[in-house]
Amino acid sequence: MTIERIDNGNIVMAYELSGPAGAPVVCLNHCFASGLGYWEPHLPAFEGFRVLRYDTRGHGGSDAPQGPYTLETLAADAAGLQDALGIEKVHFCGVSLGGQIAQTFALAYPERLASLILVNTTCEYTDDQVAMWRARARQALEGGIEAVHGPLMARWFTAQAGHRRIPGYRYMEEAIRKFSPESFQAASEAMCGLRTTERLGEITAPTLIVATPDDPGAPREVSEKMANLIPNATLAWLEPARHLSSLEHPDRFNLLVRAFLLNASQKSPEVH
Repeated sequence: MTIERIDNGNIVMAYELSGPAGAPVVCLNHCFASGLGYWEPHLPAFEGFRVLRYDTRGHGGSDAPQGPYTLETLAADAAGLQDALGIEKVHFCGVSLGGQIAQTFALAYPERLASLILVNTTCEYTDDQVAMWRARARQALEGGIEAVHGPLMARWFTAQAGHRRIPGYRYMEEAIRKFSPESFQAASEAMCGLRTTERLGEITAPTLIVATPDDPGAPREVSEKMANLIPNATLAWLEPARHLSSLEHPDRFNLLVRAFLLNASQKSPEVH
């Protein structure tokens, strides 16, 4: 992995750009509290593509200015990074918070989107879910990241994955411990501002939604709603899993995503 840093016009962002020059570009956005290393087990899915993966504002090696953040700001960061690298159009794939950013990007920059992959993400939060995230942010600020470490790991992975300590579990266990309480609060506020449901019908690009029936962060009925509202969406289930299904089933996820991308890139060949 060769991580570089570049000024996107607003902040300096850590990123890696790999794969054959001139190939269709896939932009990868990780989940809350992780970083571009999230995608390591999934790189086989993108073989033959130009792959841009980066650390979201407040995460990893990217700048962490004082929050709160908004999803619009985080989507603008992605667009600014692509501008700085001379990338005009992408297949955009995001997990959880990354999926919320991907939806926001799709609505703000439709002309820059070749296709969309939304993984274990949601288009809306209830008042109770917003209150939960704000309470967790207070816990992190008052008690440090260890105060929320256990509940988050239980939310993200099945008990079996934790017992077996699969690679994805170990990665997230380490990633959350490196996440600052201040960035936790700033990114949580961005998620609390999520409101894309009413506009999902505007997304016309081919879309793959990867979901889990027992996901506590993106309930089954919300995943089904998203698939119904986005005109060209396909819904695929990965189970058994909790919120980070791609890390529990990397091989199955890779097959799903690769088949989708190969089909989508044939329909939109001028992606660079």
